[in-house]
Amino acid sequence: MGSGNNKYGVERRKVPTKRQNEYLERKSAFRIDYRQRLDLFAKTVLVTTGGALTISMTLFLKEDAPSLSPEQLSQLTQVWFALLYTLASFSTGMFITVLQGFYVNSNWTNKLPLGDDQISGNLLMKVIRGVILLLGITGFGAFIYGLCSLGFVATEVIETMAANKPL
Repeated sequence: MGSGNNKYGVERRKVPTKRQNEYLERKSAFRIDYRQRLDLFAKTVLVTTGGALTISMTLFLKEDAPSLSPEQLSQLTQVWFALLYTLASFSTGMFITVLQGFYVNSNWTNKLPLGDDQISGNLLMKVIRGVILLLGITGFGAFIYGLCSLGFVATEVIETMAANKPL
């Protein structure tokens, strides 16, 4: 068995170098594709959230905005906080990812990746990944809640306006 952080180290050394390189190339290609998908997902959530906030604030805060009941106003305030949290959590997660990249690159400067895996086994890297995951999950939950609630509030306001409209 391998030691410490790289429990499969001995088994990997028994694999021919050509096979190891092929595996590393496939793994690298997957990681690049995965990262591109994550980036696209984050950008999509950020743009959608920003648009929903901008449009809803414009519609509900303008001078001739529909009148809202106290309950609708409370719901709308919760929606805006949820969408703001989405923006903050995704932006913070992306910023931490940038810091994480800086940390990894500074640790690898002038070093060969020999021996145990210095990234996967690193406690700080595990904590950073956990924080990013927590921000992403809670931010996405806030995003779904915010969009669904915004749709609910908007529908409720439209129904109220239609009911109060003279025939």
